[in-house]
Amino acid sequence: NISAKFDPIVTQHEFIGWMAMFSSVDILLSALGLVTNIVNMKTFLAMGADDGVTVSFLSISWAEFLCCLAAFGQKLSMALWVTEMATEYKVWFYINPYAFNSFLGNIRTCLFAMPVLITTHLALAKCLCVVKPLRFKTMFTVTRTRWIMFGIVVFSVATYVPLLATMGIAEQFDPAINATRRILWFSPYRNLIKNIIWNARDSTLAVASEVIIVICVMVMSRALADAVEFRESLKNGSQTDQFGHTMEKTPAQASMKSQPKLTGKELQVIKQVTLISLVYVVANTPKIAISLAGAMVPYLTQGGIYQYLYEVIIKGREHSELYISVANIFIYYGYNSRYRQCCKLY
Repeated sequence: NISAKFDPIVTQHEFIGWMAMFSSVDILLSALGLVTNIVNMKTFLAMGADDGVTVSFLSISWAEFLCCLAAFGQKLSMALWVTEMATEYKVWFYINPYAFNSFLGNIRTCLFAMPVLITTHLALAKCLCVVKPLRFKTMFTVTRTRWIMFGIVVFSVATYVPLLATMGIAEQFDPAINATRRILWFSPYRNLIKNIIWNARDSTLAVASEVIIVICVMVMSRALADAVEFRESLKNGSQTDQFGHTMEKTPAQASMKSQPKLTGKELQVIKQVTLISLVYVVANTPKIAISLAGAMVPYLTQGGIYQYLYEVIIKGREHSELYISVANIFIYYGYNSRYRQCCKLY
């Protein structure tokens, strides 16, 4: 149970208000995310999933669907938890809603590593294909991509199972209601295991993936600019000066013509991957900030003095992550003509 009634920054009344807002808004966002990712999965399956990029997009949609499913259950339990606190436990449930909220939140954190790693793989793969197209264009085949996706799923689950094993729901005396009910319990080794996993997995993964994605986005953005410049040079054709004499192409234009050109389809894919990566970077930044704050402020944790503040920050981070699940469908629809042809909303 939350016991930080004397948090010097966030009062109990403010805390209940924040939790009520996040639970109501996030229930709608997670439900919308479930619908949009079902549409995405149906569309990518209709497209055939016959290339590495489409398989990656399908995998992201499947991973985001699972995250939204866990988030939907978590936010429903959070709404019940808010009901208990708002009524000062005059209304309470036999199974403590906070237990479900915490447990599903951890499952969601476990699952969220999948879209993070898949997005990183997708950005890195397209970046390599742009930089060295002849070497890497045929490297990311459908079979290899499927094996990479499988490895990502195994890694995401296997590295978080030890932390899930340190918590559970059991019947205990709850002083908040002065009665016995099923509430959350933690192993005495939880903090040790949590610090190891969060430092080795979540914090490192968040920082490393963001650095890789930012670099890849910069490279792909430059490739898009070069492609636009090349098309403009072709559109202009031979140029003449003010006296009507034909001007020779500059060395830069000549070298640009000799370079491998990006096709229209490749440009569409790069635009999609770039935008998806940018959305991820924006939504993932709060997670890095929280990790840094937790390292500098020891009591900013679950069960610490600043637990109310910690819970508000965590729920804000979870709120930002839901936008990734919702935003992708608009990127696919706007920058993938084949997606638009195969997309059906029923």
